[in-house]
Parts: sequence; structure tokens; C-alpha cells
Amino acid sequence: MDDVFQFRNQLVERYSNFSRSFVQIAANDIQQEVERQYQDGRYWPEPLVQINPNYQRKGTVQALAEQGVLHPVCADVFQVGKPEGHPQALHLYAHQLQALAKGQAGQSYVVTTGTGSGKSLSFFIPIIDRIIKAKAAGGEPRTRAIVIYPMNALANSQLEELDKFLHGYDADARPFTVARYTGQEDKTERDAIAQNPPDIILTNFMMLEYILTRFDEVDRKVVDHCEGLEFLVLDELHTYRGRQGADVALLVRRLRERLKADTLVCIGTSATMSSGGTQADRNRTVAEVASKLFGAAITEHDVIGETLERVTDPLKDVAAIASELPSAMQRESHHWADFDAFRRDPLSIWVELNLGIELPDHEPPRRARPITLLAAGDKLAQDARCGPGVARTALQRFLVAAHDVRTPQGRAPFAFKLHQFISGPGKVLTTLEATGQRHITLDAQRFAPGRQAEGVHLYPAHFCRDCGQEYLPVWKSGQHQACYLPREIDDVSADDNDDANYGFLCPISKGQQYGGVTDDLPETWLDLSRAEPKVKPTYRAAIPYRVADDPQGHEGSGEAF
Repeated sequence: MDDVFQFRNQLVERYSNFSRSFVQIAANDIQQEVERQYQDGRYWPEPLVQINPNYQRKGTVQALAEQGVLHPVCADVFQVGKPEGHPQALHLYAHQLQALAKGQAGQSYVVTTGTGSGKSLSFFIPIIDRIIKAKAAGGEPRTRAIVIYPMNALANSQLEELDKFLHGYDADARPFTVARYTGQEDKTERDAIAQNPPDIILTNFMMLEYILTRFDEVDRKVVDHCEGLEFLVLDELHTYRGRQGADVALLVRRLRERLKADTLVCIGTSATMSSGGTQADRNRTVAEVASKLFGAAITEHDVIGETLERVTDPLKDVAAIASELPSAMQRESHHWADFDAFRRDPLSIWVELNLGIELPDHEPPRRARPITLLAAGDKLAQDARCGPGVARTALQRFLVAAHDVRTPQGRAPFAFKLHQFISGPGKVLTTLEATGQRHITLDAQRFAPGRQAEGVHLYPAHFCRDCGQEYLPVWKSGQHQACYLPREIDDVSADDNDDANYGFLCPISKGQQYGGVTDDLPETWLDLSRAEPKVKPTYRAAIPYRVADDPQGHEGSGEAF
């Protein structure tokens, strides 16, 4: 499907139907409230929309190799399109060059840039350059870098990406070697890694902890080959928090001591770790967390963020194209003669400055925060002086068309993301008041709001799969005047109150009759071997009986259950 907005609508509609297919509700007032909440999009709020910003480019790997900054072999390794048969120079972003400089200087650092910004190359280029130079100088084969991923799927994906750079090299002539050691490997693979140490190991922190502590001969060899480790990378740094973060921090310290890694360069990557304050404040927060995890001195100056620049005409802002927006909104389709025409399009400028990039005073450009599609449409309607519906339709049409545009380097300038959050249906809660007057809510809370009387409880409602009748799980306590209080349906333990019994309150609607006769009970409850059926002893305490309860749950007056 070409239109992601249409796909989103279909997805929500199907989920709406699916989530309501498990239960039917007989009570009209509850059914109407649930339907209202679904129609209001309670479980699928308005999607957020955001444009991937444009990262500032700073040369190529090939130019750096010519200048002597990188080893000449890097120019052959780091090319794009090799597996497809049309290798091209690898362009680098400004943050990748900053990372390279720190890595070559032996400084630890953290890269905090967005998805699609090439964070992996921010550490693989300095690592692989170091490996190639060490081999050229006659260094002994050993593992010089360990990269730790929070999930095996990330390690598997990264292994595939690195294999693309090694495309075309004979197995015994590869400029660097890399192996996965995550626990997915069979004995043959593990033995091969132990006998022929790879330059780079991709693993997870649990596996690394495992091989450091167990006494398996193969694992000991793998660890021994890492002695003098030069680089340690923690990918997705923000995932290591709380107890897991403490475990990883201790692991890094044991690793440094065990491997005698006195000059270890620690590198972290993360999409986001702090969102408050100025850029300097955010960098200080990231540096503090990274220093604790790595047990190394990392300052705010070692935190490398995004360097963004505009795709569209930098001389024009929203005010400059405001007069052109109304006519641009009327276009039924969007076509551009070339990339320069796209850059000058008033809609392109508006979209980039509202959904892609912010230009704060006294700070570098930064990526715009995601906003709802509805809010984006309203904002465009205000600037273009048109109706919100017209603006939203025009915005969607433009984004779908712009997604196919490519920069001269082959990148999609306006690759946008549509974030749709979907939550599972919650519980229905109701009071013990009369049908049509009772308070019904899908918000988890103990008491009904806005009641003059205090202590009007809300009871979770569950529904019969056959007829849709609602049942309210309760605790019954008290001898002289019973009190019925809400309980969770799976809570049947009353250890703290031996006087309490568990059961259900079933509202009796007008015209509904229940006499408590044997014919109303399930056959499995009955002893049918006698001339007159009798209730089995094990079910006698479960025979339903009629009660009246007030909104506070006190028996004696109020609605019939």
C-alpha cells in the first residue's frame, strides 16, 4: 500500500473490530459508554507525525583516506552498493567525523543522534581503521573490540551490515574479521572463534557476563584473546537503567580488570537520553550516566549530538512563503521538475520548518518534536488560511508524494514517520446505582466522582460470553449487615479477613425474574440420580440469592442484585 495514512486507518478499524469481538454487552447504558469511548479513539489516539531531519555532510571516507586520516584500505572497505555491483563513495555526517577524531585520539565518547544517522559507523570506522593499521604494523591476531547489544536481533542485523562492507573479499584476505558470540552459536562456531580470534566480537551483556565467570575451556580462550582490549561499545545506551544498568556497570569494571585494558576506549550510542534544558544541560546528563556505566571520565564535551541543516531554501522561513501557501494547497497532485524545484516549494519549506527541524535562538538547529497529525493540520490551516480538513488532506497528499523524492546523493529528504500508539482495551467499572443513573467509566479508580455521598465504590464489570449479562466481582463481609466491596476477578484469597467471602453481584433489570429455583441452576450442579433433582453439597453455598445494596455496598436497601 502506497498511502500510509490509509493503511493506518484500516489498521485502527480492524483492531477496533477485533478488540470488541470477544465480548457482547447486554446493558444498554454500558454498551453506549463503551461505544462512545471507542468512537473517541480512546485506545488509538491521533497519530504523531515527524520528518527525519537532514544531517550535515562532511566529506567521504575516500577523501579521508587520500588525506591520510584513514588507512587507504578503508577507502575500499567503506563503500555503499557493493553487493549490488555499483560501489560508491561513503558520505559521512558531521557527527561521524567528530566520533572518528575522538576514537583516533583514544578518547571515550557517546553519540546521541536519531534513527538513520549512521550511529554504528560512528564507532565502526575508527575501530576498523585501528584494526587495519595494527595488522599492517604486524600486530598479533587478537580481539580488539567488543560491541554489546541489548538484543540478539540487533547483533544479527549488524553482522549482516558489516558483511556488506566485506563483500568481494576472499575469506582469507579480509581486512578485518567479525564474529557474533551471543549464545546462538553451535559448538563448531564457538570452537572456530576460540581458535581464530576475530578482530571484533558482537555480543550481549548476559553472554559476556557468562563467559567471564564460567570455566569452559572454549570461553576462556575467547576471553584470553581479548586481553588488552582497545574498544568497548554499548549500543542503545539508554536501555541500561536501574538494576540492569548497575549490573552492566559492574560488568564493565570487571572486564577492564580481567582484560588488563588500561587504555580502553568506551563508546556509547543512544537515540535520546535527556530532553530537558539546553543542549549543554542535556549533554551533561548524558555524560554523567555514561561515566557511571563505563567507570570512565566522560564530559559533556565527549557527547556528540546531531548537526542538522536544512534541505529546503535556507533563505526562506514560513513568513516568507505564507502568501504562496493557499495556492499550493489547491494542487491535486505534486510533481517537481528537479530537486531544486522541490527545495523551493512553499509546502516543502513549511513541512520542514514545522515537522522536521527547529531553529531555536542562540542554539544550533535541532529536530522538531513529533506532533499529532490533527495539530499539524490545524497549524497548516492557520498559516494557509484554509479549513482544517482541507489542510490535513493537502498535508497527507504532499507527504506521500515527497516520500518518493531523492536528493542528489540518493537519500529521501522527507522520510517521515507516522507514530501510532495502540493500547489494549481496559476494564469497565460501574457503581451499584440504578441502570441509567449509575456511573460508568473505563478509567481505573476506586470511587465515583461527583457524588454527594462519600464512599460510592466503582466495581469492575465482567460479561457473560453467551448473553452479555454483567457480573461484578465482590467481597462480602459482616454478619448482621453485610457489606459488598469490589475485588479483582482472580482474587479469591481473603487471608487478611477470615470473615470475607467472594462472589459476584448480578444486577437485576426491570422485568427480570429469578426465583432461586433448581431449574435455574446448571445441570453440573445437580444430582440427577434422584426422583427430584437436588443441588450437590459442594454447590449449595454457591446458589444465587437476591439482595439489595446501596451505592456504598451496604446490604438492606438500594438496587436489587
